[in-house]
Amino acid sequence: MRWLVLTGTCAALVVAGCAGVDVRPITARQAESAHEAGRDVRGYIVYAPLVVVEVSRQEGCIGKDDKGHCVPGVQCVAGKPFLLPDYSRPYLIDAHAGLGRAGLDVTIADGWRLGSLKDSSDNGDLLGALDKIMTRSGTAGARSTDGECRAAGLYRVSTGPDGLELSKLLVY
Repeated sequence: MRWLVLTGTCAALVVAGCAGVDVRPITARQAESAHEAGRDVRGYIVYAPLVVVEVSRQEGCIGKDDKGHCVPGVQCVAGKPFLLPDYSRPYLIDAHAGLGRAGLDVTIADGWRLGSLKDSSDNGDLLGALDKIMTRSGTAGARSTDGECRAAGLYRVSTGPDGLELSKLLVY
């Protein structure tokens, strides 16, 4: 019986002494109140990325006539996507060291988003996927396919049942 108690105690110490990172969603209100007096929030607050693109109307050559001359007109152009914090989707990152030494690396990029999260098993590949997508310039200079340009402004890029969708953030 004594051996069983000793083994259980050692197992509990090993599990409790492990280093790790807790990443959990919190409410926007919890994130806002984190700096209020009396709050004991341990860790870093980061936000989910909001992919944004600027849509603008530009005058220029929209095609060629039968003689090869430029046909002037207005076209809708989407700029290169960029990231902003989505304040409605905060997360609390709590990195804790345990007994001994741990290979743990948490990087916060731009002061608001989780840049990378690596431990000895290296789970950072999934977190870097969005950065790889964002560095592609395939959407820069994209034209409207429906022949009608949306109002100039900033639009949130999201995926829907029909592919990529744009939602108004700021129209100017």
